[in-house]
Amino acid sequence: MFKAVMKLFRSLTTLLLGLTTAASVALAAPTGLGAGSAGTGSPFAGGGQPKTVTVQLVSRQTAGIPRATNDIGILLKHEPGWHTYWQFSGDSGFAPSVEWKLPRRWTAEQIGWPTPQKHKLGPITNFVYSGEVLLPFNLDIPWGTPYGGTYTLRAKVDYLACKEVCIPGTAEVSMKLPVEVAAKPGPFAGKFEKTLKSIPEKVVSEHISAQIEDDRIRIDFAPLAGKIEKKVEFFPLTEGLVDFKELDRAVLSKDQVSLYLKAAPEYLESLKTGNPLPFTGVIVADGGPDNEGWAIETTLDIKPGEVPLPWAPEEKPDSAQAEPATPTAQLPDAPPSMSTATALSFAFLGGLILNLMPCVFPVLSLKILQLVDGSRRKGALALHGFAFTGGVLLSMAALAGALVILRSLGWAIGWGFQLQQPWVVATLILLFSALTLNLLGVFEFTAASHLADSRAVRKLPSTGPLGSFFTGVLAVVVASPCTAPFMGAALGYAVLQDSAVSMLIFLALGFGMALPWLILTLVPAWMKLLPRPGAWMLTFKRVMAIPMVAAALWLIWVLSRQVTLYGLLTVLFAMGSVTGLLWAVGREQYGRGRSQVLKGVCALVTVGCMVLLCLGNFDRRIDTEAVMASDQWQPWSEEAVNSAIARGQPVVVDFTAAWCVTCQFNKATALRTEAATTELTRLNYARFEADWTNRDSNITEMLNKFGRTGVPLYLLYKIDGTATVLPELLTESSFIAALKENVGEKPAKNEETKKDAP
Repeated sequence: MFKAVMKLFRSLTTLLLGLTTAASVALAAPTGLGAGSAGTGSPFAGGGQPKTVTVQLVSRQTAGIPRATNDIGILLKHEPGWHTYWQFSGDSGFAPSVEWKLPRRWTAEQIGWPTPQKHKLGPITNFVYSGEVLLPFNLDIPWGTPYGGTYTLRAKVDYLACKEVCIPGTAEVSMKLPVEVAAKPGPFAGKFEKTLKSIPEKVVSEHISAQIEDDRIRIDFAPLAGKIEKKVEFFPLTEGLVDFKELDRAVLSKDQVSLYLKAAPEYLESLKTGNPLPFTGVIVADGGPDNEGWAIETTLDIKPGEVPLPWAPEEKPDSAQAEPATPTAQLPDAPPSMSTATALSFAFLGGLILNLMPCVFPVLSLKILQLVDGSRRKGALALHGFAFTGGVLLSMAALAGALVILRSLGWAIGWGFQLQQPWVVATLILLFSALTLNLLGVFEFTAASHLADSRAVRKLPSTGPLGSFFTGVLAVVVASPCTAPFMGAALGYAVLQDSAVSMLIFLALGFGMALPWLILTLVPAWMKLLPRPGAWMLTFKRVMAIPMVAAALWLIWVLSRQVTLYGLLTVLFAMGSVTGLLWAVGREQYGRGRSQVLKGVCALVTVGCMVLLCLGNFDRRIDTEAVMASDQWQPWSEEAVNSAIARGQPVVVDFTAAWCVTCQFNKATALRTEAATTELTRLNYARFEADWTNRDSNITEMLNKFGRTGVPLYLLYKIDGTATVLPELLTESSFIAALKENVGEKPAKNEETKKDAP
C-alpha cells in the first residue's frame, strides 16, 4: 500500500512541478478601576499591558445640593507619552464616553470639552488630551432628595489610549456624595475652575467671515481687544470639513487675523449638492485660555469669494506655524501595475501551485480515491474530471461575484474574507468532522440508505460525478487560507478592474487549480501512473482521516481567535451532535438498527448551536495586548509605524491571519526563528503584526494600497520611510538577507549563496 501511495504522489508532484515550470518559462485593555472617589489602573493589567491612564470620579464641592449647581467630573491622568482623544478625534481614534449609574431621577449632563492639542504623526492628525484633563459634568439632584444622606455615584468610562500603540480601556469608577443644605469647595475645586475656563465659548459673531475658492477657505476676524495673536488654529467638530494633511496657516496683524484652511473632499461635494455640511469648529488662539490665549466655538457661514494664497508655493510655512518634518511611512502612489494578460498568467500559475499548498491537501485525498476507483472506467473517469473542474470554476465564479459585489457596496474585504466570519469557520469544522467520520467508515456518503450485506460494505462506495463536483467546491473553500506565489499580485490587480476582468482572473486561478486533475482524467498515458484499485484503498482511506482531523483541529484554533470561550464551546457541542447524528445514520446504513429520535435530537441541537453563532451572541475576542511581547512584536497601526520611523528605526510589518496557513508556515520557519529574532534585535527593527483574522477595514485598505487582496504581505521600511514588499513564501536565510539589505548591510557570502540556491 505504501509503495502504491508513494508512486501516486510522486506522479502528481511531477505533473504539478512540470506544469509550473512550463508556465514560468512561458511567462519569463488595560482597565483603570476606581474605588471611592479615585481609581488607579493596574500597572500591568491584562497580562503585561502598560499602565496608560488613571481614571477618577471627582466632585467640585464637598456635598451636593438639590436643584443647585453641582459639578462633578471624570479626571483622566495620562502616563507620560500617552494620550486620549477630544470630542472629535481627527484622523483616527475615538472620544471617551461615560455611562452613568446614578440614584433615581438624578442626571448628569456634560458641560463641555476642554481645548485639545494637535498631535501630528506623519500624515495623521489627531486632536488629543495628555497630562491631566478633567471632563466636567453638571449633576442635577432633584427636589425631595433627603438631606443628610450619602449617595453612591458610579460611572463606566470607555476610552482609547495611544502612544506607539493604541489600547482600548474601560474604567468603572465611583464616589460617595453626601447631600447637604450647603457645601464647601473640595480639593478639586481649583481644577474645575481652570477646566471651565478652558472650555471654548460658543459664539455667533457677525465679525467672523469666511470665504471659499476652489478648495481654499479663509476665515477673517479682528484680533481680540487689539492684541496681536502669535498662533491661531482651527479644530473642526465633525468629519469631512478640513483636509488635515494641510496645516492651517494664519496671517496675523493688529487689524485682522486671516486663517487659511484646505477644504476636505466631502465638504466640497456637499457644496455641489446645494446642501453644505455645517462648518462648525473651534478657533484657538495662542494655545487657548490655559496659555493666556482664547478659544471660541462657532458655526461659519462660508460664501464664495477670492482666496489668494498668502504664501508662494515654494515657500515653507511661517516658523510660528511650522512643524519639523519627520520621515514617515511612504505608500505607493498606486498599486503595482500589470497587464491583464500578465494577471491572467499569474492567476493560472498561482492556481497550479495551490495544489501543492498544505491547506488543499485534505481535500486531495478524496480526489485521489475518486481517480483510482474510476481508473477502470475511462468514460466515468473523464466525467469525474469535468465535474471536478466545473465545481472549482463555479465556486471561483461565486467567490469572485461575492467579492466584487461586497466591495462595490463599500465593504473592505479581500481573498479569504469568508474565513473572517466565525459561522463560516464553524461550518467548515463540522464539515471536516463529517469527512473524518466518513473516512473512518462510521457512515458513507451514498444515496442508498441500506448497505446491510457484507459485499456492499466491502466494496468502496463511489460518490459519482456529483461527488467530484462538490469536491471541487470544497477545494476552493479550503484553498482560501493559502496564498501561492504569483497569486497575490494577480488578485490584487483583479479587484481594481471591472467585474468582467475580475471574473476572468478568478476563473484563470480556478482553471490552474483544476488542470492537473483534468489532465489525469483525459490523457490515457497518465492512467498508467495510477496504482491498481485494491484493498490498499480502504487502508489509505482510513489514513487520510489524519489530515482531516488535523484540518478540523486547526480550524478550532482559528475559531478560538474569533469568538469567546462560550462560542467555542457551542461549536464543540455542535461537533458532538453531528458525530451522534452521523453515527446513527451509519448504523442505519449498515443495517444495525434505527435511531430516529437520536437523529432528530442531534439535528436540532446542531441547528440550534449554529443559529446561536450566526446571531452573533458570542462577540469576537479583541486582543489589544502586544502580539508577542516575548520577541517584541506589537499590534500594527499606521501611527505606530510612523512613530518608529520618526525615531530612526527600520520597520518590519507582518500582515497575517490565524486562518492563513501560508502565514503560519512563514512565521514558524522564517519570521519568528531564533536566528531571525537575533538579527531583528541586532539591527534595531521595530516589529509590527497586522492581524486580519477578524475583518479590519484599516488592514484591508493597507493591503489594497500595496496591490494585495489578502494575506500574507510582508513589508520592510527603511528609516526614510520607503517600503519594500517581500515574497509571499519566505525562508529564514532570505528573510535575514532582506533585513540586512534594508539597512544597507551586505549579507555574508554564505547567506547570498543560500538565498540564490534553487
